[in-house]
Amino acid sequence: MFGTEKQKTGYPSIDKPWLKFYDKALNESDIPECSAYHLLYQNNKDYMDDVALIYFNKKIKFKELFENIRKTAMSLTALGIGKGDIVTLQVLNMPQTVYLFYALSYIGAVANMIYFSASVKETNEILINTKSKMYIAIDSLWETHKESVKGTDVQHVLLLKIAESADVVTRTIVNIKLKAVKAANCMNWKQFLKYGNCISVIDEVNESQIPVVMVYTGGTTGKSKAVVLSSKSMNGLVYQYTYALPELKRGGKLMNSIPPFVAYGIVCDLHMPLCRGIKNILILDPSPENAASNFYKYCPDYYICGCPQNESIMNHPGIQKMNLDFIKVFAVGGDTVTPAFEERANKFLKNHNADTTISVGYGMTEAAATVATSLPKVSRVGTVGIPLPGTIIKVVEPDTINELPYNHDGEICFSTPTMMLGYYKNEEETNNIIKVHNDGKKYIHSGDIGHIDEDGFVTISGRIKRIIATWENNAYHKVFPKLIEDMFVEIEGIHEVSIVGRKITNVFCELIAFVVLDKGNNKENTERLLRNISDEKLDTWERPVEYRFIDALPRTTIGKVNYRELEKEINDYERYEK
Repeated sequence: MFGTEKQKTGYPSIDKPWLKFYDKALNESDIPECSAYHLLYQNNKDYMDDVALIYFNKKIKFKELFENIRKTAMSLTALGIGKGDIVTLQVLNMPQTVYLFYALSYIGAVANMIYFSASVKETNEILINTKSKMYIAIDSLWETHKESVKGTDVQHVLLLKIAESADVVTRTIVNIKLKAVKAANCMNWKQFLKYGNCISVIDEVNESQIPVVMVYTGGTTGKSKAVVLSSKSMNGLVYQYTYALPELKRGGKLMNSIPPFVAYGIVCDLHMPLCRGIKNILILDPSPENAASNFYKYCPDYYICGCPQNESIMNHPGIQKMNLDFIKVFAVGGDTVTPAFEERANKFLKNHNADTTISVGYGMTEAAATVATSLPKVSRVGTVGIPLPGTIIKVVEPDTINELPYNHDGEICFSTPTMMLGYYKNEEETNNIIKVHNDGKKYIHSGDIGHIDEDGFVTISGRIKRIIATWENNAYHKVFPKLIEDMFVEIEGIHEVSIVGRKITNVFCELIAFVVLDKGNNKENTERLLRNISDEKLDTWERPVEYRFIDALPRTTIGKVNYRELEKEINDYERYEK
């Protein structure tokens, strides 16, 4: 392990007790100043015959990967895309996505990765706001999204077929099942590549500090913000995992089921393993049901997933009979992981001969995904692990930069080489979340409440910002209750409203509305009005399933609404701890 443990000062950011678990510390100077593409190439140029991607039953070697990246870069250049230009992608895990991302990095352009579920209105607003010169989407979206490019700066539309880069059998089956999309003024992949035939040479933009990708986060108010990441942000995570996880070895297999429009997907599940020479199994459908069947099929060495996918794997009849000695890293993140869930997962792994424990991680889009994680041999149930070797985590008094000592709850803050450049066109919000502390370093203020123990393990105990996770139509949705509450209290006769989540799984909730009426108002009529307004103005996953009328909302000692009391009233927590 790294060094020897020093006498503690009582403050985690000074002592850095977590470094004792690493063989060596990572200095920011250890991270090469290069583009995301350049790091990928430098790390794999001597291994061109190694498999880089697996898509359905097709294997794509690094030689083919780099050839396709070059062709893609030439076509983008021929279409007038260059350094600093923004290209918006509404895509999934597929080879063309990989080619496009690294080609954009090669020419210094920016991949603007938007949610696949983004509505026509949302897509249109993003295209206008970013002045995107090109829009790339799965062809099945076009019928509903063709209106999204109207009134924008988009000059070119590229539609991708999901089976374009699959094996022949899969491509034939998919083409039979799916109706061909006919779209005027759009190009398909083959037509797109032909544009590059007129280009013989293109210059590589090998810079680390310029924007390379934009990914979206809900933010504390529910309004989506674009997080701008640089190549250094992405490469910084590669090097932190290189130092933290020697288990990540060239030639291993990682099952990549996290979509590329999520920071963790594009950085941890795609860029990091490819730069380590790990085979990347691209999973198109990330649903829990599909996770189990793909895990059974591919037997990956490394897999990062959410709690629903993990549950599906543990409950799969075939996997329950398997010897899991092949799994080296089995990680879960993105959701609240209860100690009971963690212990159950560890028992499952042990009973199936896996020489590892479940790794629980913690991070934010603003930090290119992970800042802390438990390791296969370094974990503590109930925590989110230790800071990555190049990251400093501290706990401060909320709304200050004053650090708290060990085991004191406060706001989690972190300084990391993976820090975002900022929110796109939103300097005010950037300055609200990134602050310079007394040690001269920039820290992201997470909005999460937690503490750090004397060994450096981080525990998250709550959120300053309230977000409720719902699940509908095989998709995860974030609901921001304050937006709904603010809409409801505008209705005449309603005094107060509080929306909380009632657990339907250990992760996802349905919404319950607690309503306080002004005197003299009828409950039945008000509920009917609320349901009508919900049907009219809210998506189905945002609509409360039940309305409870109470005399007053519970309050904390300082007069704020006590959401925890309402949650306790409607949830049987013991049910989900078993």
